[in-house]
Amino acid sequence: MKHSAGPPPPGRRRPNLWHWLRPRSSRAFVLGICMAVGGLAGGVRSVVDGKGIWTAFGIFGVGVLGVVLTIAWIVTYTRER
Repeated sequence: MKHSAGPPPPGRRRPNLWHWLRPRSSRAFVLGICMAVGGLAGGVRSVVDGKGIWTAFGIFGVGVLGVVLTIAWIVTYTRER
């Protein structure tokens, strides 16, 4: 099969990488909030319980990723509105 030059045929195209970095659905917002609350509260709890430092950092990392996802959703929302 020989491919011709030019634009791809109409229809569903694969999104580029930037599409994945811009959360648009409200599910991303809810996931970010849950990750932030669970990660930050779980990190504090693991420190209080005396778990390992790497465990606490890992759980705090989930919380930080949740905060980043939530902020990215808010920025995307304000730009589109």
